[in-house]
Amino acid sequence: MPNATSPTSAHHGRGALWAAASATAYSLSSVVGKGLLDSLGPASMLVWRFSIAAAVLFAILVVWRRHGGPDPTDLPRATALALGGVLGLLVLVGFLALDRLDASVYIVVVYTYPVFVVAGSALLGVRTGPGTWVALALVMLGVVLTVPELFAAGGDVSGIGVALAVAQALILAGYMIASGRLMPPSVDGVVISAWVTLGSAMVLAPIALIDGLVLPRGATLVAEVGLFALVPTVVSTVCFFRALRYVSPGVMAMVLTVEVALVMVWSVIFLGENVRVIQVVGAAVVVAGVIVAQQVNARAARRMADSLATPPAV
Repeated sequence: MPNATSPTSAHHGRGALWAAASATAYSLSSVVGKGLLDSLGPASMLVWRFSIAAAVLFAILVVWRRHGGPDPTDLPRATALALGGVLGLLVLVGFLALDRLDASVYIVVVYTYPVFVVAGSALLGVRTGPGTWVALALVMLGVVLTVPELFAAGGDVSGIGVALAVAQALILAGYMIASGRLMPPSVDGVVISAWVTLGSAMVLAPIALIDGLVLPRGATLVAEVGLFALVPTVVSTVCFFRALRYVSPGVMAMVLTVEVALVMVWSVIFLGENVRVIQVVGAAVVVAGVIVAQQVNARAARRMADSLATPPAV
């Protein structure tokens, strides 16, 4: 019998749920952080976001440790800090790209990152079957359909903006692959997230200081910064690293694309925006692709579990 706790058998579904939770929490940044960019600017907004997140996570770890929780230092700390630095920079690059592109163009370009994750993983020796490519094609088609404005966009498209968006997609793909390979599965996601968000804050702080650090003023703005640090950052990052304990970066990347569909849902519920039929179809196609990806992952997990359970030939 395979080990019931092995990530190759019973836990692939748990990994998909953690990934979906990460996508859900991150998608709420479109609502929670809607007014922060204009009030604080990208560098200040991000340094507050990651600084508060790191402080909250380390506070949780201190209390948890006193009650038998994990050792906050029991991981490759320099590697986690470096990953955090990459995360902080890729988010900043995204804002620079979005400042130069229509949102529709930006979304389609940056959400090519699952292609880079799957292709990069394949180059590193991860087996990629036809089902994975079918799932990837569905996800990419769904993403395009959720931004019909892309087809009506007129005028020139900024080459610098496109280059920045492609750079963000490539960096994000590298970040996901590296996270899956460099962070030990035995380390809890809360521990990894604390060091990663600290690394992001450390890299962004000098940039924010040079740019002119803006303090959030007023109860409403302070509360919004706090929510932005807690939900799309603390919750999303913890769920992200917990998911990577059970699913491959390629599957993880495809599951995370449900962010596009969720942003659309939140825009209707919280912001009163209208949604077109083609966007609903696109969201459904994204979800279909994610389901296919999860089914492929589940079959691969079962095959691996069966191979581990089969005794070697004598």
